[in-house]
Amino acid sequence: MLLFLVYSNMSHQDWTVVTFKRNSSKKKSVANEEVKRNESIRMAKLDSEDAYVPKKRVHPISLQALIRKRIELALSQEKADILCAFPRNTFKDMESNRIVPNEKQQTIIQKQFGVQIKIDTAA
Repeated sequence: MLLFLVYSNMSHQDWTVVTFKRNSSKKKSVANEEVKRNESIRMAKLDSEDAYVPKKRVHPISLQALIRKRIELALSQEKADILCAFPRNTFKDMESNRIVPNEKQQTIIQKQFGVQIKIDTAA
């Protein structure tokens, strides 16, 4: 009996053809043109002389002095972060010249280690 019900339900299905439309390529081309325009503006800013910002780095002599002082105090980079209440890996990033300490961090380092941090701007 169950087989008969399934068969009878299939005979009453609607077999209307359904067509799915693709997204118009016009929308994609407009989006691509917008990206190209934004990219050309960004490249123009990079090429202009006025937009050049010199990269800041910690002066190598003051960085060496900081590392020596940290080692003299027998502090690891993680313990120095804790001592200065800096976020984790701050000393690691600073000693590898990935970040430049801000003024607040410079004053804390000056108080804790007695080392003046000098910042160079690379040309």
